Amino acid sequence: MNLINKTVVLTGASSGLGEALARELNRHGALLILVARREDRLRQVAEHLHAEYLVYDLEHSPERLVDQIEEQYGMIDVLINNAGFGEFSFLEDTTIETIESMNRVNVLSPIRLTKACLRLLRPKGMIINVASQAGKLPTPKSTIYCMTKAALYQFSNALRLELKPKGIHVMTVNPGPIATEFFIRADLSRKYEKNVANIVLSKDKLAQTIVRAIIKEKREVNAPFWMEGSAKAYAVFPRVIEWFGKSGFDKK
Repeated sequence: MNLINKTVVLTGASSGLGEALARELNRHGALLILVARREDRLRQVAEHLHAEYLVYDLEHSPERLVDQIEEQYGMIDVLINNAGFGEFSFLEDTTIETIESMNRVNVLSPIRLTKACLRLLRPKGMIINVASQAGKLPTPKSTIYCMTKAALYQFSNALRLELKPKGIHVMTVNPGPIATEFFIRADLSRKYEKNVANIVLSKDKLAQTIVRAIIKEKREVNAPFWMEGSAKAYAVFPRVIEWFGKSGFDKK
C-alpha cells in the first residue's frame, strides 16, 4: 500500500505509540484523522502534523464516531485500532468497574468501530488492530488485560479470513512492553517498568516497523522477536515454559 494521500483513522493518537504512529504516517504522506479522549494533547499532536482530529471517548457508542467521520470526511483507506489500557493487579483485587471498562476499551470498542467502519473502507483498504504479546504469552497480575488482547488477536485472525474475498486486509500488531505512559496507569507501583527497563521497545522504532508492515501488507508485527519466540514455544510446551520462565512471568 502506498500511503500517500491515503485517509487513515488512528485511535489513541494523543500519546505513546499512537502519537509515534501519527508522526510516522504523516512522514509517509498519509491524510490523518486522529482520535483520542484528551483534547489538549490531541490538539497539540494534530496541529503539529497539520492533521484532522476528533475528540471522542471510545468507551461510549463508537458508531457515533463513525457517523462523524462519514459526515465530515467520507470514505477512508485505513483504520488503526490503537486505543487501549491495562491495569496490573491480581484478579481478586481488580474491581468489576475496571474489568468492564477494560473490556469495553480493549475489545468491544475496536470491534464495534471496525464493524461500523466497514461501509467507509475503500477497496484495498486495511484494518490494523494493536493487540499485545500478552494475548499470546499470559502472565500473572494481568489476567483481564491478557484476556482482552487475546480476544482482539483472535478477532483479527477470523476477520482477516472473512474480509479477504472483499479485498480488505487485516493486520495485527503484537508488541511487548513499550516505553510509554502506559505504565503510569497500568502499574502504580512502577515495579514492572523498572524490572523490564532493559527490554522495553522504543515507540518511535516500533512505529517505523508498523508503517513498513502496512506498506508491505504483512499479516502480523511481533516485537521483540525473542518474546514472539517464547510465545510460540508456550503454545507448544506451556508447562515447560512456565517452569523455566518463572522469573520472567513474575516481573509484575
